[in-house]
Amino acid sequence: MDRMYIVIMVLSAVLISISPAAALEKNGLTLEQSIALALKNNPDLQTLRLEEESVRGQNEKARLLLINNPTIEATVSKKDRPEEEGGGKFTNYGLKISQEFEVAGQRGARITVAEKELARVTWEIRDKERVLISDVKDAFTRVLSLKKKSGLALEIVSLYEELLTYTKIKFQAGDVSGLDVNLSEVELSKTKKELLLAQREYRQALLFLQGLLGLFPDMFMALQGDLPSEAPALPDKEALKTLAFSHRPDSKASAFEIEKTGSALELAKKEAFPNITLSGFYDRDERRDVVGLGISIPLPLFDRKQAEKKEAVAKSEGAKTRAAGLKKTIEREVDQAFGDITSAIEELSLFRKEILVKAAENLKLLNLAFREGKIGFFEVRLAQKDTIEAQVAYIEAQTRAQLALNAIEKTTGGAVK
Repeated sequence: MDRMYIVIMVLSAVLISISPAAALEKNGLTLEQSIALALKNNPDLQTLRLEEESVRGQNEKARLLLINNPTIEATVSKKDRPEEEGGGKFTNYGLKISQEFEVAGQRGARITVAEKELARVTWEIRDKERVLISDVKDAFTRVLSLKKKSGLALEIVSLYEELLTYTKIKFQAGDVSGLDVNLSEVELSKTKKELLLAQREYRQALLFLQGLLGLFPDMFMALQGDLPSEAPALPDKEALKTLAFSHRPDSKASAFEIEKTGSALELAKKEAFPNITLSGFYDRDERRDVVGLGISIPLPLFDRKQAEKKEAVAKSEGAKTRAAGLKKTIEREVDQAFGDITSAIEELSLFRKEILVKAAENLKLLNLAFREGKIGFFEVRLAQKDTIEAQVAYIEAQTRAQLALNAIEKTTGGAVK
């Protein structure tokens, strides 16, 4: 009786250890710290930030007052002096300065294109951050979940070791058969196998999280946090869609892409107008000095920017098509996230209000009944199995709830906390 009482107390401790009141890990890496590390170390983000610097350079170039540099030409030549003028040679000098000017407002259109491109890249970076933050939160959640499962699996192994010891004692006393001993040994082997599987999954999840954070593998890294114990409030579905369309960085980036391609088409049309080149020249020889102005305009007979216009039109239509597709994608993602959070809330509420409460009551009744000799070994084992399965299912429900919350935040661009 005493050993079975110890087993029941161990099982009670398992229930308490995964309750919402369980203490958090101390001196561990928090979720906020994990996100900061990922944003700092992620190579894709670093690449996009370099691209942003490149676009800033193009923006500065677009703002130049004159896109083309002036041209200076200098000439020096020697000519033969006529014989009637005494023969010999004299030197001619020439200097010419030319500058091309845009006359159709190309500079303003080019600045607009550069500004829209910079805004697009900036929002793409924020969108990459949005996705990365969600990935880190999901990975962080899975590590917490698998660590709790590993701890529970370890407790279960200890419990079945106690059961095996108790069964052997009962066998020596003639109260149970050898089959009961064999069954207990098989059950213990199964729990050890499940413990190894849980520990392996935990290690894999931890390594994946460390990869996202850009850290070296460290199997002793601790995390500070816990899974949700209370069911969150159910958000309004249409409000989620409104938030997603107005807050998501990829939606904003898509809008700027449409504006940029439209401005690029306007720029291509303006560039079809020929630029004017003004020149000032000075020629000098031994007889005279010549000063004058020149103007040149290329005739757009062959190249009228036909290819650039077609390319700009194609890119503009492509941007609009992608934006329409993105809108449908956002709607699907919100629908999926809303469905997941609805199911998670119902499931977690069920565990909190009924399943866990009943499991705790069953443990108390089991303890009392066994101490009074009203139930036997097999009834105890069956009740223990049901309680253990309830604890594992509760951890999975907590995990699904947190992942659903992460998905809601991801689909709305972080607008819902």
